[in-house]
Order: sequence, then structure tokens, then C-alpha cells
Amino acid sequence: MIFIVAFIGAITPGPDILLIIQTTLRYGFKKALITLFGIASGWIFYLAILYFGFAKIFTGNIAQILLSVFGIIYLSYLSFMLYKKPSNDLEFRDSRVIGGYKKGLLVNLSNPKAILFFSVVVLPYMDNNMIFNLMLLFFGLFSAFLFVVLIASYFRRFVTNKLFNIIDKICAFIFLVFVVILIVKLFRDLL
Repeated sequence: MIFIVAFIGAITPGPDILLIIQTTLRYGFKKALITLFGIASGWIFYLAILYFGFAKIFTGNIAQILLSVFGIIYLSYLSFMLYKKPSNDLEFRDSRVIGGYKKGLLVNLSNPKAILFFSVVVLPYMDNNMIFNLMLLFFGLFSAFLFVVLIASYFRRFVTNKLFNIIDKICAFIFLVFVVILIVKLFRDLL
């Protein structure tokens, strides 16, 4: 059950999955895997928090406010960078390994969906077989993201410069929607 919850939770729209799709379409399979490893490092961080029993820290008001502010700043930055990218600036090859890893890690750690997923959805499934459940959770998440990378890799051949520019603008808009959601949540937490 936890594998299925992880798989379905991973493929639902959110900043992590949008980043993986965008990275796969723009740079290809290898760069997407590097970005996926960054995202997976964020999962390991959250899983360690669950394992050591610190999940309540991230559900507290101060932690939620700090995470929301970080998410607002980073997702706004990504949205702005995608939006301002010139239409003729399609670098289908990018050799920066650290950049993809770091971007994946930061998007995951600032992702409100990931924080809620691990602290609210996953926590009830943790019982006396916690290590086994955490491993199932990790492999469910990884399988879902790898599935998306493989699908996006296949469709990459059909992406034209014009279509990719549209995809970038859509991703920028969706990241901005997540920013607005975080701002609304932040104001609710502050009131």
C-alpha cells in the first residue's frame, strides 16, 4: 500500500515533477537523472526526519513559516528564470552536473507538496516495520519519477523550439501558482 501511495503521490502535479519533466525535455535522460538524484536526496532528508521522529518539528508554525518563505523565494526565482529565458536560448546540452543536482535538491526541500506528503500522508503508514516502509516509500517515489523521465525522454524527440518555449512559460506560470498558494498559506499561518 505504501508503495502505491508513494507512486501516486509522486506523479501528481507539483514542483518536483514539473522540474523533472522540464529537465528531461530540455537536457535529456542523463541530466534528468542527476536532477532526480537531487530530488531523491531531499526525500532521504525527509525520510530521516520521519525515522528519527522529528516530523512534528516540520508541522509546527515556525517551521511552516520558514519553509513557506524559502519556498516562495526559490520557486519565484525559478519561475522568473524560466519566464525571462529568451525564445532562442534552447540549450539542449548542458554539462553542469552540480547545477542539476542542486536545483533538484532545493526544489524538493522547498516543495510544500513534499513537506505535506511526508508529514501528513506518509506518517500514518509508519509502524513497527518503519525501515521496510521507508524503503518501500523511497522506491515508490523513485519508480514514479523514473517512469516520468522515461516517458518524457520518449516525447523529447517531438519537442520543437517553439513548443519548448511554450512549455517553459507554462512551467513558469505553474511555479508562480505554487508561490501564490504558499503566500496564501503563509498569511493564514501568520494570522
